[in-house]
Amino acid sequence: MIERLEHTKYAVSCCDGASGLLQLPDRSIKLLYGSPPYPNAERDYGVWKSGEYIEKISPFVDAAAKKLRDDGFLVINVKATREKATTHTSTKRSLVVEKLAIMLEEYWGFHCVDIEIWVKENPVPTGLRVACQDAYEQNLWFSVAPKWKINLDDIRRPYVSHSVKTYGEYEYKPRSNGLSYVRKNKRIQPNPLGALPINIISGGVSSRILGHQATQPLYLPEKYIKATTGPGDLVVDPWMGSGTTGIAALALDRRFIGFDRVESYVQDAEERFKETLKGGK
Repeated sequence: MIERLEHTKYAVSCCDGASGLLQLPDRSIKLLYGSPPYPNAERDYGVWKSGEYIEKISPFVDAAAKKLRDDGFLVINVKATREKATTHTSTKRSLVVEKLAIMLEEYWGFHCVDIEIWVKENPVPTGLRVACQDAYEQNLWFSVAPKWKINLDDIRRPYVSHSVKTYGEYEYKPRSNGLSYVRKNKRIQPNPLGALPINIISGGVSSRILGHQATQPLYLPEKYIKATTGPGDLVVDPWMGSGTTGIAALALDRRFIGFDRVESYVQDAEERFKETLKGGK
C-alpha cells in the first residue's frame, strides 16, 4: 500500500483495520486519527459493548504502538454511550472511555497531550430524563514521545474583538494574592496569526447524507492533522467509514491510508478522495 502512495497520495483497503495496520512498515505513520465504534452504540456495522470495549480496541492500539513514528501521534474520537436501563437501574454513563485513556498511558506507554472536548452545537435530542442532554464527545490525544512538538500556529483561532481592544489598552500586573500568573508588568501583543488554540472544539454535527451512520464533520480531523503533521506525512484511519479523515488529509497535502470492513464505505470513500484530488469538496 505504501508504494501506491507515490502515484495517488492515498490507498484504501476493505479489511479489519488492526490487520491492515500490521501490513504497514514499522514507524511509518505520523498520525493515526480515527473514530472507532462508540461503547454500546447500536450501528449497522456492529456494537462494541462497554464490557468488551477494551478487548475490542486493543488490537488497534497494539498495532498503532508498532507503526507510529517516534514523533507520531494517536487521536481517538469517541463518546461514552450510556448503559441500558433495567428494572432496577437508571441508564448510567459508561466510564470505559476514561479507562481507555488511562490505559493508553499506563499500559501502552503513550503520553497524554490532552483530552479535548468536541461540543456539538446541534446535538440529537434523546429524550433522556435521568441526566442532561448529551452534547459532547472526547478526543483522546496522545504522543508516542514524552516530549513532543505541535504546530500551534497552524491551529490558531481568530481573536474576539474585545480581546484585541483589551490587549491594546491594558497592562497586566503581578497579583497581590501570591499567585504567579503574571510575574512582572507586561502588555500582550496580539499574534498576527490569531489567538492560541484551546482544547475545546465547538461546531455542528455533520449534515452530510451518506451511507455511513456516523459521518464526522471535516473540522474534527482537520485540527489534528494540521497540529501534528506536515505536507507529505502519512495519516492513517483504521476506522475509515465515509472517509472524512482522508478528505482532510488530502486537502492538506498529506498522504492517507484508510481501512474499513464494509465494502460500500470503502468504495464511497475512494470516490470522495478522487473528487478531492481533482479540487472538489
